[in-house]
Amino acid sequence: MNDRLIFVSSNPNKAEEAERILKRPLLRVSISLPEIQASNVQEITRHKLDVAKARGYERLIVEDVSLGFLELGNFPGPFIRWLLEAAGGKGLGAIAYALRDRTALAQCCAGYWNGQEAKLFLGECRGEILVEPRGKEAFGWDPWFVPEGTSASFAEMSVEEKDRLSHRGRAYGKLREYLNGKE
Repeated sequence: MNDRLIFVSSNPNKAEEAERILKRPLLRVSISLPEIQASNVQEITRHKLDVAKARGYERLIVEDVSLGFLELGNFPGPFIRWLLEAAGGKGLGAIAYALRDRTALAQCCAGYWNGQEAKLFLGECRGEILVEPRGKEAFGWDPWFVPEGTSASFAEMSVEEKDRLSHRGRAYGKLREYLNGKE
């Protein structure tokens, strides 16, 4: 079987992390897929996968992420992208500042299409959202999120540690296991 997978996303940081975690090269197709308004990251990922399949791509991967405060019923959840675009990380920190409980759930859903069937792989990571960012790396909300059981934000961690603990690392770890069992 061809080892090359197509990664469909307009975000090069996501592609870089996916390639590193999967431990295989990806052909990156930089297009923005429409995101339906849904509160479930799996539903959004399945829709993205359907759109990418309709464009004729085979053996492909898409993903969507979610970050939500548990006290707010997982808000903003899959709408985190729009919060960051509108208010930046400071908006996320302002919400955290206003809450008694800053516990959050980060989710990544990786969708895989092998040309015949679709599979979804969900990775989750609980943690706390910070009021002030910490760390040098500034991919998405990494400086604002501290995974449960650690004292460092994703932005303060080595890529190996982040990949081991993160929602994306867990989702793509499951996909990697699936691919290794099929090939």
